[in-house]
Amino acid sequence: MRKLGVPIVVVLLAVTLLGCKPRQNIRVNPVPGSVVAARAGISVGVDLLWESDAQRNTDLDEIVAAGAKWVAIDVDWKSIQGDGRDSFRWDRGLDATVMAIRLHGLSILADVTYSPPWARRADCPSFERDSGHCFPDNANDYAVFAGAAAARYGANSTNTLLRGSIENWQLWNEPNHQEFSQPRPDPDKYAAMVKGSYLWIKAADSGATVITGGTAPAGDAADGTEYSPATWLLGLYQRGAGGSFDAVAHHPYMFPTNPLEAHPWNAFTQTQTLHDIMVTHGDGAKKVWGTEMGAPTGTDTVDPRPLSEAQQAQWVHDYYLGWNTTFRDFTGPLIWYSLRDRSPDPSSKWDNLGLLHFDQAPKPSYRTYQDITSNGVS
Repeated sequence: MRKLGVPIVVVLLAVTLLGCKPRQNIRVNPVPGSVVAARAGISVGVDLLWESDAQRNTDLDEIVAAGAKWVAIDVDWKSIQGDGRDSFRWDRGLDATVMAIRLHGLSILADVTYSPPWARRADCPSFERDSGHCFPDNANDYAVFAGAAAARYGANSTNTLLRGSIENWQLWNEPNHQEFSQPRPDPDKYAAMVKGSYLWIKAADSGATVITGGTAPAGDAADGTEYSPATWLLGLYQRGAGGSFDAVAHHPYMFPTNPLEAHPWNAFTQTQTLHDIMVTHGDGAKKVWGTEMGAPTGTDTVDPRPLSEAQQAQWVHDYYLGWNTTFRDFTGPLIWYSLRDRSPDPSSKWDNLGLLHFDQAPKPSYRTYQDITSNGVS
C-alpha cells in the first residue's frame, strides 16, 4: 500500500496549523470534459496484478465508467525476477493485467519497482515489509530489467498480444522517501539507475517515454532519510541525469490542505517549482506528470486526519481544476490513488483512499470524477 511516512505527516500537520490560505492563481476559463478525461487516470495499486480475472475486469470497468483514460500499474521486479537473475516470470500477474487493460482501451503508466532478494543492497532491512522496497545493489541490474520489460511490452515486442501495450515507464516509486527506498534514499545510485534504464529502454523501444520516479511530498531531512522534491530533482541534474528522462513525475498529495491553497510547502504548488527547475536546466519542453495523488476518508483520529466524503469530492474537483488550468501547459496525466478502499474498516485513513467503498459502492468523489471527465471543470 502506498502511504505517507511519519516525517511527511508531521510536516503536513505543522503547516496546516498555520492557518493561512492563499489560493492558486486559477484561470477561470472552463476546460471541456474531453480535455480533462484525456489527462485523467486512476490507480488500483499493486493489488490489480494479483486479483482474480473477474475482480480485475470489474475494477477496470469502473475506471472506464469514471471517464479516466489512464491506469497506473506496477511492473513488479521482485516477483518477475524473484527466482533469480536469469528468470523472467512475466506470467506472474503482469501479462494478464496488461492484456485486460488493453481490452478496456486504457493507456498504461508502468511503474518499475522493487528489487528482488538477489538484487537488493546487503544493508537492507531483514524484515520483509521494508526489504521489499529496497534499492538495488547494482544500478545496472535494475536498468537491464527495465529494458527487458520495454522489450516485452513495447513497440518491438515479439509477442503480438503485448506489442505496443506499454509506452510510458516510470523509474521507481518515491525514490526520495525512505519508506520506498530502503535503507535510505541514495541520489547517486538513483541517478545511475535513471541513466542506465534510459539507455536500455530506448534500445528496446526508441519511442518509449521514460519518466523519473514520482517524488513524495517530503521535506529535506538532516539525516538524509528524506529529500524534498526540488532537492531531489536538482540532484539528478547535478549528477548528469538530465538527458536521461523525457518527463518528471511527482506525487502532489496535500490532504488535509486543499491543493489550491498556494504555499511553497504545498506539494501541489511544488509542481510549478519542479517545472521551473526544469526550465532552468533547458528542459522546459518536458512535462511534469502527477503519477499519484489522492485524499482519504474515514474516521481515523491521527493527524493529518482524513476528509469527509463531501470534502474528498471537492478535492477531486480542485485537483483536476488546477491541473487543467494553471498547470495545464507543462503537465501530463494526473493519476488518482486509488479506485477503491482496501478494507471495510473506516478507522485507518490509509485503507480509505478510494473513490469507491470496499464493496464497490461509489462515494460522492466517484460521481464528481465522472462529472469532470464528462462536463469539464471551471
